[in-house]
Amino acid sequence: MKEKLQFKISAALKNIIGKELITDQYIAIFELVKNSFDAYATRVDVDFLDDKIIVKDNGKGMNIDDIKNKWLFVGYSAKADDTENIGYNNYRNKIKTRRVFAGAKGVGRFACDRLGKKLKLISIKEEKNPKIEQIIVEWELFEKDSKEDFIDISVTHEILAKNPYSKIKHGTILEISELREKWADGEDGEKERLGRHLSKLINPIEKNIKDKFDIFIDNKKIKNGVFKKLVLKTTQIIVDVSKDGSFITTELIDRGEKIYKIKEKNKWKDHLFNIQFQLFYLSTPTKISFYHHMGMRVNDFGSIFLYKNGFRVFPYGEAGDDSLGIDKRKQQGYARYIGTREVVGFIDINNESDEFKETTSRDGGLIETMGVKSLRFCFEEKALRRLESYVIDALDWTYKRDIQKEFYPEEKEEEIRMLIKKLTKSKDFLDLKYSRKFLQKIEEKTKQGFQGATEQLKKEAQKTGDKRLLKEVKKIEETQKRQKNIIKAQENKIEKSEEQSSALRNLIENPFFKNIVDFHHDISIASENIDDSLDDALVKLTKKDYKNLGNILEIVKFENSKIFSISKIATRSGMRDGVHKKRMALNKKITSYLKEYNLLYSSLNIKTKDSIEKDFVISFRYYDLVTVLDNLLDNSKKHKAKNIEVIITNGKKWLEMSFLDDGKGIDKKFANNPDDIFKSRTSTTKGAGWGLYQIKEILKEMNGDISVSPQKKGLLFNIHFKK
Repeated sequence: MKEKLQFKISAALKNIIGKELITDQYIAIFELVKNSFDAYATRVDVDFLDDKIIVKDNGKGMNIDDIKNKWLFVGYSAKADDTENIGYNNYRNKIKTRRVFAGAKGVGRFACDRLGKKLKLISIKEEKNPKIEQIIVEWELFEKDSKEDFIDISVTHEILAKNPYSKIKHGTILEISELREKWADGEDGEKERLGRHLSKLINPIEKNIKDKFDIFIDNKKIKNGVFKKLVLKTTQIIVDVSKDGSFITTELIDRGEKIYKIKEKNKWKDHLFNIQFQLFYLSTPTKISFYHHMGMRVNDFGSIFLYKNGFRVFPYGEAGDDSLGIDKRKQQGYARYIGTREVVGFIDINNESDEFKETTSRDGGLIETMGVKSLRFCFEEKALRRLESYVIDALDWTYKRDIQKEFYPEEKEEEIRMLIKKLTKSKDFLDLKYSRKFLQKIEEKTKQGFQGATEQLKKEAQKTGDKRLLKEVKKIEETQKRQKNIIKAQENKIEKSEEQSSALRNLIENPFFKNIVDFHHDISIASENIDDSLDDALVKLTKKDYKNLGNILEIVKFENSKIFSISKIATRSGMRDGVHKKRMALNKKITSYLKEYNLLYSSLNIKTKDSIEKDFVISFRYYDLVTVLDNLLDNSKKHKAKNIEVIITNGKKWLEMSFLDDGKGIDKKFANNPDDIFKSRTSTTKGAGWGLYQIKEILKEMNGDISVSPQKKGLLFNIHFKK
C-alpha cells in the first residue's frame, strides 16, 4: 500500500537561516535596509535607543494577509515571483518606473534574529482604511527544542487602536530588542562603522538608482560622495556594456580631460548586458586628497565594489578582499600591473539575469556561473588592462626606442587611431573618438611616481624647516640616483656593441640567475612596505603631524636598501656583499635582524629568545637568511598577526628555530596536509603562491628544512638546520 509522506521542519531551521547564515551584524542591518527599498520606501531610518534598534520605513506596508502569506512564509519571496509589483505601481503612481529588487531570497527577515532576541513588527499598508498590524516574535522560543515543529511555535498578533509612530502614514517599523551586540558611539564605535558601511551600500552614482531612497542613522543622512570627488582629480575609465549586450563602450578620462572613447562588439553578449565598470587610479596626491576627504586610508576604505541593481554585494570591495584577483595578478608583474592599493571603483550590474544571483550566505558574493566568469574576464580586459596601459605603459606610446621615433597629436589621425586600437588590443574595434592632447597627457603621466612623493616630502621639510626630514629625503634621493645610474650604465653597455650584448646574454644564462623570480618576489614585498610607509608619511604631512615621521622614513630606508642590494646582485656590482657564502653565527644573525625589524615595524610585536650557549656557526649567504625571514614575516602580516614569538634552540649538529604567530591560521583547504602550503603556486593569502615555496627551496641550499603545525590561533613554523 502506497502512502504519501511530508517533510517535517525543525524549529532549529530558524538558526540555520538566521544567526548562522547572516554572520555579520552590519550585513544584518543591510538586509533590513534592502527590504525597505524593496517595499518601495523612499526613506529608511535606523535608530539606536538604549538596548533597542528601530528600523522604520515609509514603504507600502503590509496588511494581515501580507503578514500571514508573505512575511511568515519561510523561504517565500514575493520579489522572486514578481507578486510584489502586482497592482502596486498603478495604484500608487501610474508613471513610476518598475523597481528592480535588491533581494529575492526570502531570508532577509531573519536578520532581525541576528540582531536581537525579540522583535516587534508594526506595519500599515498603503490602502483605504488601513489597520495598524502588530506581531511580536520571541526568537528564543524556536531554540528550546529542535524536535519541535517549526509551524507549532506561534507569534503574537494584534491590531493596534493607535499608531505609536504617528508620522508614518504607511510603512513598516521593526523594534529589535535584547540586542546580541553592543553598539558603541565614538570615532571607532560600532555605530560609526555602520555609517561607513552603509555609505558604501548604495551605488554612489545616483542615476543607477531609478527611485529616490535615503538612509538615516539617528536622523543623520548617510552620503557617499567619494567617487564624485575623485572624478576631477584623477584618471578614470568607464566601461559600459549596452542594455541589449550588443556592444561595449570604453571611455578614458584624465582629470576632466577626455582622452579617448572606443566602441566595440561585445564578445560576452550571451552573458553580459546593462553593466558598467568605473575605475579610478590613485596617484600619491590623490591618496592624500582621499584621506583628507574620507578620514581614512585607501587601504582601509576598500577597492572595487560590486553593486547589483543599485545595492552592494559582499565581500567585493572589502579591505583585504581580492575576489577579482587584482592583487594576485599584480604579484606576477609588480611594476606592470595595478593593485588594489592603487585603484578604487565599482562594478554595477543593472539587470535581473539569473547569472548574477547572490549566495544565500550574505557575505559570500555571487554564485559562480558563466556570467560571473565572463564578468571577471570583461573587467580585466576592458577596464583594468586599459587603465594600466595609460598610467603604467604610457612611455611606449610616446617614444619607440627601436625606431627612434616620437609621436605627436599633430600627426595623421589614422596613425593615432591605430595606436589606440593597438592599445585596446581588441579585434572587435568599431569606432573611436580621441583627444588631440592624448599623447601629451601620456607623456605627463610618465613623470609621476616615486619621485613625485619625495618631491612633496622635500617641499614639506623646507616649508616647516624640519632639517631631520630634509636629511632623510636627501638620503632616499641619493639611493634612487645610484639605482638610476646603475640601470643607465647597463643600458649604455648593451647599446654600444653586439659584443657587450653577447656578454650580457652569457651573464643571464649563468646558473646564478635561476633565482631571478625570487628576486622579483623580494622586491614586491619591499616595494609594498615602502608604499604603505609613504602613505603613512604623506597622511601625517597632510595633518601636520610630524611625530614619528623619522621612524617611518627609517622603514623606507630599510626596505629601499634591500631593493638596492638586489639591484647590485642583478648587475653583478655587489656580488661579494651578502651573496657569497661566509661562516657566520646563524643564531646571532637571526636575532639581530629580527630586532632591527621589530624596531621599525610597530604593527608587529616580535619576541625572540636565543637559548643557545655556544654560537651555531655555519657557512651561508646572509641574503638567503634575510629572504627566509622576510617571507615568514610577510606571511604573518598578511594573515593579520599582531604577535610573533621566535625561539632558537640547538644541539651539537643542529639548530631549531620555532616561529609562532597569532594570525588567522591555516586555510581549511590545507587542513589535512598542512605542508602542502610549501608547494609551488600554492597561495595561503590569495597571492601568487611563491613566498613559502621560495623559503623551502632556499632552506635546502642552507642544509635546512621547514614544517608547519596549525595552532588554535595562528601558525607554528619549525625550521631545522644541520651542520
